[in-house]
Amino acid sequence: MSRLVPTAALTATLLAGLALPATPARADTPRPSIGVGTTRLTPGRPVTVTGTDWPSGATVQAEVCGARALRGSADCDTLRAAVALVAADGTFRVALVAGVPPSRCPCVIRVTARPGTSGAQVDVDLDGQREATLPSLDPAPRVDVIRTHISGSPGPAELFGASPHRTLTVTVRNPGTTALGRAPLIVAWGTGGTADIPVSAPLTTDLPAGATRTYRVRVTLPVAAFGRYSVGGTYGPTKFSSATDVYPWGLITTAGLSALLLVYAIGVAARRRFREGPAEAAVPPPDGVGTAIAVELAGLRACLARAGSGDDRTIALHTLLRHASGKPELTDRQGLDDLVRLLAPPLPSRPGDTTGAESDEPRNFRSQEVR
Repeated sequence: MSRLVPTAALTATLLAGLALPATPARADTPRPSIGVGTTRLTPGRPVTVTGTDWPSGATVQAEVCGARALRGSADCDTLRAAVALVAADGTFRVALVAGVPPSRCPCVIRVTARPGTSGAQVDVDLDGQREATLPSLDPAPRVDVIRTHISGSPGPAELFGASPHRTLTVTVRNPGTTALGRAPLIVAWGTGGTADIPVSAPLTTDLPAGATRTYRVRVTLPVAAFGRYSVGGTYGPTKFSSATDVYPWGLITTAGLSALLLVYAIGVAARRRFREGPAEAAVPPPDGVGTAIAVELAGLRACLARAGSGDDRTIALHTLLRHASGKPELTDRQGLDDLVRLLAPPLPSRPGDTTGAESDEPRNFRSQEVR
């Protein structure tokens, strides 16, 4: 028991020691800061803006603002804003062309990080601009987006995978009692409920108190777009979003018909092959068959040549065929004569040959025997 108590106390001490540095470290985190090459600005001339201790990888935007940017972007010259990417060490450097902000001085150069709410600003003087009394305005002016609508119907080319074209209509209203400057209109599209691919949007104008403005933005989606696409953005501090469905039905139908035709062709080929059965391979004749036939024909011709005259040859051939076929009689006399002429041509006549003067009795005997 005495050993367990010191061990527990040592463990608690170590845990307390590990937890103590957490609070001071959070307090010592530096805040983002900026610096400018000169605080005396001339409209149309560039000025260098640098920053330190910014979030690594963040995108920052620098702009000249009037009225100390009390109303945010509404007081800033967003048309000439400069954008930079923060390096791994938390620094950036960008050249900003000074412009005349929509609100009168006192002026500042303001830098904001996107995404996020980090920001910093430094006071500057703008040549040719007189300072005015700062208005007692809400630093976060209200702007209402009263309507967003996506219009556009698919054309024949889009049905087969061409880029869809839609029109986003945004209607905004200033419900306050003071005019709102040129608030930037930022529009983007994307998939999965996130609009992160920017779209070129028109320039905005001043929005008087109680006034309403409508802006139309052309949105081009990618080739062979399929499914639901989100289209949204911001007008000043106010966000808005909408969605549209895109389906290339012509391309889908063509692909389905092609698959059905392929399955049908495979089925027809398989059924035909099943009906016809496996193809029989051609069996080549045994070696030496042609030679054996030639030898037999030579022997048959020699036998017919020894038989003598035409009738003797016919009788000899009749006898051979009768023994070979197993039939007692062969009555096709004309066929036998033709076969004899084919196999053995007539022998040349010899002096004193009396074949043509043979008596009728032997010929009749031979004819009866052939039948």
